[in-house]
Amino acid sequence: MKNILLLTDFSANALNAIKYALHFFSGGAFDFTVLNVQKASSYTTGSLLTASSSSSSIYDSIIKDAKKALTKLVDQLKQEFSKEQFTFDADCDYDTFTESVNQVVKSKKIDLIVMGTNGATDAKEVLFGSNTINVIRNVDCPVLVVPEGHVYKKPTSMAFVSESDEILDVYALELLQSMVNFQSMALEVLFIGSEEDHATIEFKKEKIAHHFNTSEHSFHTIFDVSGDVAIDCFSQLFKSNMIAKIVNVKPFLKRLTSAKTTSKLTYKSRIPLLLMHPKS
Repeated sequence: MKNILLLTDFSANALNAIKYALHFFSGGAFDFTVLNVQKASSYTTGSLLTASSSSSSIYDSIIKDAKKALTKLVDQLKQEFSKEQFTFDADCDYDTFTESVNQVVKSKKIDLIVMGTNGATDAKEVLFGSNTINVIRNVDCPVLVVPEGHVYKKPTSMAFVSESDEILDVYALELLQSMVNFQSMALEVLFIGSEEDHATIEFKKEKIAHHFNTSEHSFHTIFDVSGDVAIDCFSQLFKSNMIAKIVNVKPFLKRLTSAKTTSKLTYKSRIPLLLMHPKS
C-alpha cells in the first residue's frame, strides 16, 4: 500500500479523519492526495456571473476559493508532519462527487480512501452522510471511515468481521495484512452466522490462518445473533481500535437502511471502519 486519498470538504469532521490517517501511517513512506470536490448545486447562475471575468473560465472561478483553501490546508499538513516520509498532492475538482473520486482513484492508483462519516454521531452509533454512502456504493476502492470526533491513539487490535454471505477476497486480505503488520496489531477474527455455516467458517479459518501465519491472530464465532449487535459487543469486549469488513455493497447498505431514498444511514461503531470490496 502506497497511495492514499484523503477527502475533505474543509469541515472539522474531514480534518479529523485526515489527521487520523496521517497519525496512523506515521513512520512509513506514503503518497497522499488531498481531494476537494465542488458541487454544481452549490452555485447559482448569478454567483457564477459575478465570479467569472473575461480573463478566467467559469470553471476557474468556481474552484478559485476552494483551491486557495486546499493549498492552505496541504501547506499546514506538510508543516505539521514535516518529519514524516510523506508526499502531498492537492486536487480540487468541479464535478459530481463520486465521478471525481473515481477519476483520482484511477489516475493516482489509489490503494485506500480515508474520509469522515460526513454525518453526526453520538455515543452509540455513527451516522453516515450521503457522500460516505456514495463512496461505499460507487467507488471500487477500500475506504476507511473515521467517526466524527474520534481521537487517534496507537491501535493494538483489529477486529475483522466475516458474515456468512461475505466471501474472503485475497486482495482485501492483503490490504488488511499490510495495515495489521504496519501497526503490529493483533487480528481478532469474528465469524457471524448460524450452525449451518460451520463448514464455511472452518474453510475461512484455514484460509485466514494461512494468510496471516506470521501475524498474531485468533478466531471467534457467534451464532444466531444480529450482526450489528455482535460486532458492537465484540469490538468493546476485545477493545478493538478498528473494524474491518469485506462487504457485498448492496446487502450491506440494504441492511443499514430501510428507505432506499434516504441520504443517511447509521452503523453501530464507535471506532474507524475499514470497508473492502471483493474483487473475485
